[in-house]
Amino acid sequence: MDHVDDDDHDFGARPPSVTLRLEDRHSCPTSAYVAERAGVHPRMLARLGARPRQQARVSHSGRTALFTLIPDADATAIDSIRVSESGRRRLGVEPGQPVILDLRCIDPGMTEPQARIDGEFLERLDDDGNHRRLVVLAPHGGAIEVDTDRQAEHVFESLGPQNSTLWTCKGWRQGGHAYSAWHISSSDLSVHSFPFLRSLATRRFRWAVSFHGYSGSEVLIGGLAPSRLRSEVRNAIAQALGGSGIGVRVADPGEQFSGRSASNVVNRLTVDTAGGIQIEQCLAARMHYGRAIADAVSDVYDSWISHHPER
Repeated sequence: MDHVDDDDHDFGARPPSVTLRLEDRHSCPTSAYVAERAGVHPRMLARLGARPRQQARVSHSGRTALFTLIPDADATAIDSIRVSESGRRRLGVEPGQPVILDLRCIDPGMTEPQARIDGEFLERLDDDGNHRRLVVLAPHGGAIEVDTDRQAEHVFESLGPQNSTLWTCKGWRQGGHAYSAWHISSSDLSVHSFPFLRSLATRRFRWAVSFHGYSGSEVLIGGLAPSRLRSEVRNAIAQALGGSGIGVRVADPGEQFSGRSASNVVNRLTVDTAGGIQIEQCLAARMHYGRAIADAVSDVYDSWISHHPER
């Protein structure tokens, strides 16, 4: 079943895709994002020119999801791909069935209106290519984590392109469940899969802020930025949410959404991985107070930029 397909009917010139046989991955490491990871034989990764922890589209019968590729020397054959049961549910596929793996995650010609119609995924960047102040992120925009991209866009518009850069990914899925199709953990996002992200990777911004949504009931402020900055962001958002009953707190270092991994994209893009703020928000906060939260965040960074001019 090891068939390399050079057909270019989807995205123009692109890396080859390959048809693999899906297998269950029973002994997966404990991870909240195990459903997003797929084990592929190291020889197959080398044949495709793929890097470990790079993302790829995996498709079956018209249904597609993004996966992070993990070298898996325990795979029974070079032409197999191993995913967990929860990973199989993302595709609606059974063990032994064929899937198509494609390293091209982004269609550069896809427009946002068309992506909404087709249930597609896209990457966007607004950047002057020079400044090193603030990068504003929404890696799970569109219908993945609703309204997070709008918040990031509002911060960028408020601060302007001379002080901020905007990087977003947006995804939709026909019939819903965009999160299941397109969500990739912020610590796994690979510069080898996202061309615009790669263009920012060596810049090393002074600060980064990333907007997220989660299923909790409050707003969590995380990341590796200085505690003073995290506290100021927390206080500003708490004021914006005054009277809402929605709690706002700085995340504890050990909890799931603390954003304190150095590999988290919000930290990774900053000098010494020490300037990232991750904002995890419950649905009510995003839906009813999204603009107010974005305004509060803008005010904090406007002050910090004013008091820390770029040299």
